[in-house]
Amino acid sequence: MKPGLVFFFVWMLAPWSAFSQQETLVVITPHPDDAEASCGGLIANSVAAGRQVVIVTLTGGEYGIGGKTPAEARDIREKEAVAAAGVLGARCEFFGACDAFLPVDTASTGRLTRLLLRLNPGVVLAPWPLDVHSDHQAAGLLAWRVFLDRKVSFSLYFYETGNTPHTKSFRFIPTDYVDITTVMELKKKALFQHASQQPETWWELYLNLAVVNGYACDAQFAEAYLRAGTFSGMGGRPGIVPKTLENRPDGKEN
Repeated sequence: MKPGLVFFFVWMLAPWSAFSQQETLVVITPHPDDAEASCGGLIANSVAAGRQVVIVTLTGGEYGIGGKTPAEARDIREKEAVAAAGVLGARCEFFGACDAFLPVDTASTGRLTRLLLRLNPGVVLAPWPLDVHSDHQAAGLLAWRVFLDRKVSFSLYFYETGNTPHTKSFRFIPTDYVDITTVMELKKKALFQHASQQPETWWELYLNLAVVNGYACDAQFAEAYLRAGTFSGMGGRPGIVPKTLENRPDGKEN
């Protein structure tokens, strides 16, 4: 381990004793396969630690299967999402928005607020809004809007995405790395439940990303997250975490 990382481990672990193993982790995902691709390792680690994980899928990916009607594609992809979540020990909830038409408006913000108030998570994950896909942008902004609402109280972390041949989240600067080395095969198995999306053609992109993130935190494979703050902007300050993200008792400020 690099000498400077020792400090980060000690500093980051200190306030986490208040995090309950029963507390819920919610993953907000724009499409049925994004949760496993970007956060599958953290989901597996969190379930292994005894936490409930709920994947909230905002759209049905209706336009993601060629030759299928939107209704047929939604049915296929929702079934794949349930199967993938089951591999990781998580469960799914479906928001009901339409693929490629996810709105960032008052109505959607209100619906997501009510959903998160019901689930009462300690930690929420959402896509980094500076992304090439409009649904990814919208999902991140919706989560950000809810996070700013005083009615809710959770820690928000953004995750990064990628698309073939070589696009990725723009100016995503991680504040936290999560070691997923021991669950990398489980992440792959979950992702490959989304057979309609031909994951074998783009799995290597996320494998390479895990290698790069692992190099950044002295692990074989890792996922990267960016902790949101309300007063110093969307991003936070850098630190290194072990295998799960925790709800911090010091509120939303960095």
